[in-house]
Amino acid sequence: MGRVGTSGLACLLLIAACGENAKEEDPARQRLRTEVLTVRDALRTQPDSPILYYQLGQIYRKYGVADSARIALERCINLHPAFPQAHQQLAQVYFDAGDLQRSEKAWATTARLVPDNMEAWNNLGYVRRQLGNLSGAEQAYKAALGIDSLFAETLSNLGQVYREQTRWDVATEHFHKAMAADPTFRGAYINLARLYQDRGDESAERQLLNEIQERFGRTSREGRYASLRLEELASETAAGD
Repeated sequence: MGRVGTSGLACLLLIAACGENAKEEDPARQRLRTEVLTVRDALRTQPDSPILYYQLGQIYRKYGVADSARIALERCINLHPAFPQAHQQLAQVYFDAGDLQRSEKAWATTARLVPDNMEAWNNLGYVRRQLGNLSGAEQAYKAALGIDSLFAETLSNLGQVYREQTRWDVATEHFHKAMAADPTFRGAYINLARLYQDRGDESAERQLLNEIQERFGRTSREGRYASLRLEELASETAAGD
């Protein structure tokens, strides 16, 4: 048997992923097979097209075939390293697979190629925080806020970084900014309540927990959290009497 080149290997992967017996496939897999075969036909005449490999990666992602999506997207950026959309998609594929190191690298490349991509900076900050790189996360979140200074999610995320660094005042400031920018952004309220708990500021925590119940309702997830925490505080107070 002759040597199988890179593009030939890709075609073999496509065939293996599609399967041979369409009659036994469910409708979703049949659609996957049809879409993949269309791209494979195009690859026969354009075997080194990064666009086609990107499209292939998109198809596999749409149908939840993660390994094949990764292979296609990696081939895409090997052919065209400065393809920001491919790096962005690959960053998410790596993240979904739990490969935070490579996800961080892919998000960093996306942000470098498209510096005004706020999503890339925000997600880069999140992954760095998961990796324990708080200074790197702070840098990424600040870059995101340089694009949109009123984006509540990023303000709250940066507050979380400061909270983990026990920089209470600046963390509190960012949670309040997030709540002011979007009063419906529930995460900021919970994060601030937990900061008050960490800091031992029971009065401020109680006040905020009551506000959470009133604003979001006692039956909401946030309301239930507030109710449970208020019960804990009441038990702690009773035990101390």
